[in-house]
Amino acid sequence: MQKIKAHKQAFRRALRILYWMGLMILYLCAASRPGVWLRDAFLYRQTDGSFAGRDEYGIYALTVTAAEHETQAVFAMNGETIQYRIVTSSQENVQIYQDDRKIFAGQAIGEPGDAVLWAENGQLADDINVVVNGEYQQQDLLPTCQWLYNIAVGGRMETRGNLWFLLPMGLLALVLFLDIKFPLLFWNLSHGLAVQGGEPSEWYCTMQKVSRDLMEVGIPFLALISFWQH
Repeated sequence: MQKIKAHKQAFRRALRILYWMGLMILYLCAASRPGVWLRDAFLYRQTDGSFAGRDEYGIYALTVTAAEHETQAVFAMNGETIQYRIVTSSQENVQIYQDDRKIFAGQAIGEPGDAVLWAENGQLADDINVVVNGEYQQQDLLPTCQWLYNIAVGGRMETRGNLWFLLPMGLLALVLFLDIKFPLLFWNLSHGLAVQGGEPSEWYCTMQKVSRDLMEVGIPFLALISFWQH
């Protein structure tokens, strides 16, 4: 009976390890998918180099065609297509056209992909959009000049998930592993030097199980949050 019980426990541990390994592999594959953020919508990079995504306000697509000193960007939103041209003889001379109408003239300051656009009048390229009643206005859904420059000219590339969340997720996983592998480790660290021959109480063991359950829930919860923080 003892052998059967030991085999069952070993089998359950193996299943648990496989579960967490599979979950982590799925998370890394999903979180590392390349693309670009447009507000809270993530536009995934497609096999042809274009970008496509959606949110509650619409369906978006972006196609970029680069040439010397000029980049063309075709942005589609809910079936409506807008043509952009970004003319860049240098970072000090940037011009952006929307359907042949000049919407920006100025300079780009900073590294390509993370630059700040300043207009000729000394102001930022884009106005600050105010969200009314938690909803964007139609014109606010269009890409900003700075976003267009950093994506189309600067080549900015982002990932679907915020991989910085791997740090707290890894910390929780480490604590969970140590707590399961060495059940008395944290009790000894907290109380072992203050008592002699003592053992954890029933209440401590119960709360230890609760904390394990919370950590097992916390890791997937952090993974989920990482898909919306950018």
